Amino acid sequence: MGTTVIGNGTTGDKGTAAPSAVQRVIDLVLARIRSGEYAPGQIIVARDLMSELGLSKAPVREGIHVLVGEGVMELLPNRSARIRKLSAIDMIDFAEFWAAISGLNIRLAAPKLERAENREKVRKALDRIEATGRNRVPYEFFMAVGNLHSTLAGIAQNRFILEFMRGTHLAHFYRHLERGFPGSYWDTHLSAFRRLGEALVQGEGERAQRAYAKHMRWAIGLMRQGVSTENGGR
Repeated sequence: MGTTVIGNGTTGDKGTAAPSAVQRVIDLVLARIRSGEYAPGQIIVARDLMSELGLSKAPVREGIHVLVGEGVMELLPNRSARIRKLSAIDMIDFAEFWAAISGLNIRLAAPKLERAENREKVRKALDRIEATGRNRVPYEFFMAVGNLHSTLAGIAQNRFILEFMRGTHLAHFYRHLERGFPGSYWDTHLSAFRRLGEALVQGEGERAQRAYAKHMRWAIGLMRQGVSTENGGR
């Protein structure tokens, strides 16, 4: 899920190099977050990006500012920047919001699984989640879950959910989440998605939504326990 930069703030421009240059910066940073090369909290040196991409300072700084505006990066007092490091509370807040949006997405997509091609898309997405139980790489699990929700959004075709899914850099969130999940709970997570998948392919949207909501409440509860432990039980 990337960002597309349109125009450069001027009118009558027939497409100078500036928009594509800015987009190259954005794409590079996001790709390195997805690959794990850029970790949360990592300092990003603009001059290094300039040298690597063969760009001037202006498009590099603009690309960084776009990502700052989208919550992926943050500026530091010394004019440098870093990959934004979300707090535990940030992650809980996002997880609660994500649970509501993706739960609705599940319910809206379920009736459209009457079509065989839609059921096949969902089965493939569920198989990808199941496959992560073999190598047990947390980031791959979350990317597979994200793929399921993207598949469902494409089936449901709710315009606002689609815009949210396309405009949100979930990989940045997953790079935080992988540090604590699935942890020792792989089987619990996989079982939850098996139940969700069973309800989905049967077209039972409300049951699928309830199963997902129950799982998310449990997961968020674990996140809250972690915050409480870090704060000494306060």
